[in-house]
Amino acid sequence: MPKKQKNKNNSDVTINLKGSSLAEFTKRPLPNEKEVDEFDKIIDEEAGTFQSLGEDADGKIEESLSEIYQDENGAMVDVKKMDVKKRHGFIFWFFSFLLTIFLIGGGAYYGYNNLYLQSGTDAVAVDFFIEGETEVVAGEEYFYTLRYKNNSNIAIKNIHIQANYPEHFKVLDIYPENKDENNAVWKIEILPPHSAGNIKIKGMMLAAKDETGVMFAEMSYSPENFSSEFKEEASINTVINDIGIDFDFDHASSVLVGETEELTLHFNAKENNFINNFRLTLEPKENVEILNYIGEGRERLAVFEQERPGVWQISEVGQDEVMLPIRIKFLEKETEEEKLCFSFEYRGNDESYTKFKDEILNFEVMKSDLNLTLIINGSREDKGVNFGGTLNYSVVYKNKGETKMKNVVIMAVLESDFLDWTTMQFDAKGKERGNTITWTKEEIPSLASIEKNQEGVIDFSVDVMKAAPTDGSQEYQIKSYAQFSIGQFGEEEENEEKLVGIEDNLSNTIINVINSDLELSEAIKYFNEDNIPVGTGPHPPKAGEITSYKVYWSLSNNLHELKDLAIKVKLPEYVAWDNKNRATVGEIKYDETLREVRWEIGRLPVTVFQASGEFSISVTPAEEDKNKIMVLLPGSEVTAVDDKTKAELSETTKAKTTKLEDDKIAQGDGIVE
Repeated sequence: MPKKQKNKNNSDVTINLKGSSLAEFTKRPLPNEKEVDEFDKIIDEEAGTFQSLGEDADGKIEESLSEIYQDENGAMVDVKKMDVKKRHGFIFWFFSFLLTIFLIGGGAYYGYNNLYLQSGTDAVAVDFFIEGETEVVAGEEYFYTLRYKNNSNIAIKNIHIQANYPEHFKVLDIYPENKDENNAVWKIEILPPHSAGNIKIKGMMLAAKDETGVMFAEMSYSPENFSSEFKEEASINTVINDIGIDFDFDHASSVLVGETEELTLHFNAKENNFINNFRLTLEPKENVEILNYIGEGRERLAVFEQERPGVWQISEVGQDEVMLPIRIKFLEKETEEEKLCFSFEYRGNDESYTKFKDEILNFEVMKSDLNLTLIINGSREDKGVNFGGTLNYSVVYKNKGETKMKNVVIMAVLESDFLDWTTMQFDAKGKERGNTITWTKEEIPSLASIEKNQEGVIDFSVDVMKAAPTDGSQEYQIKSYAQFSIGQFGEEEENEEKLVGIEDNLSNTIINVINSDLELSEAIKYFNEDNIPVGTGPHPPKAGEITSYKVYWSLSNNLHELKDLAIKVKLPEYVAWDNKNRATVGEIKYDETLREVRWEIGRLPVTVFQASGEFSISVTPAEEDKNKIMVLLPGSEVTAVDDKTKAELSETTKAKTTKLEDDKIAQGDGIVE
């Protein structure tokens, strides 16, 4: 049915809405006579109103038209000329449409990502990282902290955090606690917007020095009202920079089958140590017998106990050095070189053991009826020796066979470029040739026949060169061993040829590494090298007046790295500390209570082959000091540990007086006036 609607004048209008094809049209009825009369009346009224406007209306019209034909500057436009602007075609409107669509789409994408995702559900809006130590000492307790934060505007849910601990890491405590048996998984139901949390893991690493562990963690979660899952990862590396205990094995590098050998383990805690006990275990070998320790005059220390053969429990580790003796015997010779493997394990509060160090000792095993033992400076072990030092040798021989031995030839071999052969001294002079010394029955008559269980000793000594130029291609050491031969030979050369290449006729081998050439120079001066005064007051000193001097210390070192390096000197009562100190490494300090000047350096690598320091002192002579030479410094002492040889190095300078022995300008008699 047609629907009737009212027009603006409330007249009834009929619109045909039936049908929906291209032929659809609208039908309107024709006006009647009354409607035509009313329309004419309205036209006449409007025309009358327009005529009543008069001349004023014409003026306003002209004024309005003039405004239309003026340009921006108020000038009249020439309407005779027409500028026709070209209308935009289809291509322009097509590409404009595409650009509009692109801008609208880009804006929507930007808004979705930046206003919705990043502020709501983007994985980037979640922070996850690990805080912890990057360097620790073995056994030191420390924390890993897993931190997470929701930076978005909506909550995240189903949070799953899993930690993968370093290989040598032992968990001691965690917060918050979890139900995972490995203490490695945490589940969090929901984290509100802009909220944060953390997980603290307390533990320690036990392993060898320089071992590195990687702490890795992963966090997965889902934004609220979102089905997607996001993941975050974090990691941190932790390295063991020290064990905290100094260990050193003293042992002979060569051993004899059937002879009891004693090894000594020296250990003491460093200043920063967290291992207060350990178990030492020797890997068993069928051809090695482990003997119980017998004091033999040495007091048995209570800090260790041999639980069973090959296992020692050390219950206390302090800063005082402890010596653990270990007695073994090689029953058979299986190979030319035997290895003994020691393991060091820490016992925790839960009685479990964790290994933190391995040590492998190598031995040259010899089997012979004539046992030869070489001893240098009272020891069968490898020791350091100083330039200019003396090596005192003893070659001990003993017939362990069932019958006597005839015509024994014994040779000592000393391999080194740093021996001063002109200093060689003998109890029984041997024949020197090259780097060997040979004794036969002609030099030692008892070598003509050695009865069963009979033994003897050959003693001699030689000095190490006082100094030598450093050359990186040389080995600064002395390798020494002895060997023997049995039988009667016609010529000396033939005897030596018989000795060469024979197995099981050697003694133990000792290698004496030359200690680093640490040297301290000390000088007291009034004038420096440029003839500029560095002292004040009268020189020579005068009674009742103050005179100050500058003390110079200079260190040189070339061969090996040094540890625990320090210099100290105690000032006489009448000498005052004037400070004004300087050092290229370390720091010079003064202890007023001890009246001791001390230069602490600690570690000195080989790359720093020189170091220097200086400080000022002063003296005010009393009346009774007149006509005397005063001692300014009694002599300074330098101490250090050679990092390679483990030898303790020390040197003391000569006393320095008011004569200023090292000042070429101010040098004099130094007598107080």
